[in-house]
Amino acid sequence: MVELKTDRELLREYAERGSGSAFQALVQRHLDLVFATALRGVKDAGAAQELTQNVFITLARKASWLRGEISLAGWLHRTALFEVRHWWRGELRRQRREQTAVELGTTMKDEDSLLKNLAGELDEGLLSLRETDRQALMLRYFEGRSHREIGDLLGAREDAVRMRIDKALDRLTHFFRRRGYAVPVVGTTIAVLGAAAKAAPAGFAIITTRSALAAGSGSAITGFKPLIARFMGLTKTQTAILCAALAVAPVAWEWNVNRKASNQTAVTLSKLQTLRDQQGEFSTEAERLRSEADRLDSALAKAASNQARYEAAALKLDSLKARVGGLLTNANYRWPDDLPYARIPKSVVKSLDLLHKWPMAFGPSGAMTEPALELFGITAEEKTQAEKALANYWRGVRDMSEANAYETNVPGAQPGRLTKTVIIPPLGQPLKDLAADTSAQLTSLLGADREQLLFGDWAEGAIQTFAPGNLWKISEQPQTFDVWVDPPGANGGAPRYGSGWHSGTSGMSGEGSWLLHDFPAPIVARFFNPWLEQFGITNSSNQ
Repeated sequence: MVELKTDRELLREYAERGSGSAFQALVQRHLDLVFATALRGVKDAGAAQELTQNVFITLARKASWLRGEISLAGWLHRTALFEVRHWWRGELRRQRREQTAVELGTTMKDEDSLLKNLAGELDEGLLSLRETDRQALMLRYFEGRSHREIGDLLGAREDAVRMRIDKALDRLTHFFRRRGYAVPVVGTTIAVLGAAAKAAPAGFAIITTRSALAAGSGSAITGFKPLIARFMGLTKTQTAILCAALAVAPVAWEWNVNRKASNQTAVTLSKLQTLRDQQGEFSTEAERLRSEADRLDSALAKAASNQARYEAAALKLDSLKARVGGLLTNANYRWPDDLPYARIPKSVVKSLDLLHKWPMAFGPSGAMTEPALELFGITAEEKTQAEKALANYWRGVRDMSEANAYETNVPGAQPGRLTKTVIIPPLGQPLKDLAADTSAQLTSLLGADREQLLFGDWAEGAIQTFAPGNLWKISEQPQTFDVWVDPPGANGGAPRYGSGWHSGTSGMSGEGSWLLHDFPAPIVARFFNPWLEQFGITNSSNQ
């Protein structure tokens, strides 16, 4: 079986060695995708072929910049849409818009086709997806790749590719529905993708490859004898294709020359837009810094009003600030031993795992621990709001657990042993939504870095329980809790009892009430405590 080369490998061969066969393989692999995108935009096969050549000419010129791309599907799709927009700005813009309006009005009157309506929204919907999801959909439905081939191209497992495509189809379906289209099932979205895929004309790949290579590298074959030798070795079909390509080449070359100035203008406009975007980001950052400066000025004014009371402390603080400021600007990471702080990169903090060891970052009540407050540098105002958000999160987890829990009859593993079993099914999307809302609140309050250190594991719907390091993933896995009792025998005595928990391949069990302390309090109070009291057992571990 011939190993399928990735887009990155083919681009590297062309960019570094000028391999025409590598570039032709790229054209043949993605030609239908680019042609179908252009055809949807201009509704004219001739113009679509012209725009398709433009896209691959641009690819040949920018091959050195794109060598790091895993797959070119997303970049080619965006470039094709850019060419479509540029085409509509040309000399035929007014004429083409009027003709399209007439055709659209006639089509909408003759047949109210949902698939045709959705096709007009398809490219915008694809652009709304994440880059990896968009590449997977286009490779699957526009280029007809198998899941295994897509996995080889993207460097992913076949099952991961299937899941990525299924999720992308769901997101695209929701996009159509938000636009007001009554899309009943995901199958309709698949039908739209299938209808949108258009095969390029036969022989068009060779023409496109030659035009792109001519414009991209500017190199010409030297020596007449090698050319004659190759020509004599061609078959009749190859000769016919070559003659057609030679007939089209002068036209394509002349068109290339005329388009050169236009392409340069497009590049300049793109750079100008990038500079404008950067200017907007800088303006936003400057506004944030001004707000921060205003806040600090206000705090400084308040401190100045109490200068007499805090003069000694202020002098000491200024001295410490000056010293710390010098250390921060010093490339040497070794700080003096007499300071209570150490300077380490933020990337190292998570690897230390300080917040998943006792006493961790925050407890079930939402209260943050002193190590977390110190490590994050959280102010009193931030502490109040952060603990409120965390408390609401834990409260929601407990309420969902109690509302979904149910009792099931499972026979005891030992003869004579009585067992009560309670199951909490996966809480799914509602819990993930709650985690996402909490994560957004903490990000707005503390910033992305501190939010990830504080809430990163829990944001996936994972709840820490038992001992530090064990994660209770109730959003995706069912949780089973059981309590057992061995009634006293004929000789009397106190009954033996214990408890256990498991989820998937993980679990814990033991005798006594120690494990009940880590069970959800509402579950223990509702199901297990009344049952234990029937045997004269009073559990106070989770009251």
